[in-house]
Amino acid sequence: LGEFGDGSGSGDTQFKWPVAMAFDSQGRLYITDELNQRISVFDSSGTFLRKWGDVGSGEGEIDGPSGIAVDSEDNVYVADQNNHRIHKFTTEGRHLLQWGSEGDGEGQFNLPWGVGVDSSDNVYVADWRNDRIQKFTPDGTFLASFGESGTGDGQFHRPSGVAIDPDGYLYVADWGNERVQVLRPDGGFQQVLRGQATVSKWAQEFFDVNPDEWT
Repeated sequence: LGEFGDGSGSGDTQFKWPVAMAFDSQGRLYITDELNQRISVFDSSGTFLRKWGDVGSGEGEIDGPSGIAVDSEDNVYVADQNNHRIHKFTTEGRHLLQWGSEGDGEGQFNLPWGVGVDSSDNVYVADWRNDRIQKFTPDGTFLASFGESGTGDGQFHRPSGVAIDPDGYLYVADWGNERVQVLRPDGGFQQVLRGQATVSKWAQEFFDVNPDEWT
């Protein structure tokens, strides 16, 4: 359908390691650009709108933005992995609040990676090195923690992403265990999803013309 972005660089329409994306209610696209240490915003046609991000560890500053999510009021949540915290911004990039610190206690993080928001605007964080998912209110109040280290059902090895469906079920990318786990809204284990390699229709068209490339 198309693409946007002018390759590697630090210009307004360039990226250095784009990590995650999220849309708001107006169709604006927010992208965490990890090595450029910023969040870039585009409209639905790919036109650059704005960017924000100041490198550091102070209030509102970021160091390694990774996961991103947008709530029903178009507030933007960003995982600040190297500062071990979550930021909340307005759609214009004004900093509203932040929470978290390095550690393994409730509300602490060790390289937070993915972020998701449910229909009630609760915030879920894939706490990568702590092998768990943490749940918070929109203002950062700790609510619950799901998971522990391991390979069994409901256990994780470096969870990298989390998404929540309309019924409140959590889908967790269990990166180190090479699987996706589904948790119930209360955090209990539901099932494991294991992928099967498929070929897109565009790739299939290529292989139809170039059968020797199929391996």
